[in-house]
Amino acid sequence: MSRRKSIRDRVSAGRSRIVPYRRGEGFRTRHARRLNANLEQEANVRRWCEQRGLTLRITNEGHHWQIMDGEFLAEWWPSSAKLVIGKCWHDGIHCHDYKQALKIIDNCYGQRLLDRHSQT
Repeated sequence: MSRRKSIRDRVSAGRSRIVPYRRGEGFRTRHARRLNANLEQEANVRRWCEQRGLTLRITNEGHHWQIMDGEFLAEWWPSSAKLVIGKCWHDGIHCHDYKQALKIIDNCYGQRLLDRHSQT
């Protein structure tokens, strides 16, 4: 059985202050550190979502986060740092921590709201 080829991210959100890169650290250790650091902030992320009328759903033991409303969907995998907006897999964004992810989600969601209001 062959391994699925991953889809590379289009851009990166930059360096993380919350989970900084550590030279020589193995990828499994790095991914676990990213996951744990972000799971510790679940309450803050949930509060942020509620303030904007969004829903946070976390599945797969914390590996898959979905932030959504009726039409908007952002999916983030904290351990691999992949953020995808609206199922656009080839336009993925590399986000190491929840602050980076929420900043990008806020920009995309806000832009969608503006676009929706300008069409009416």
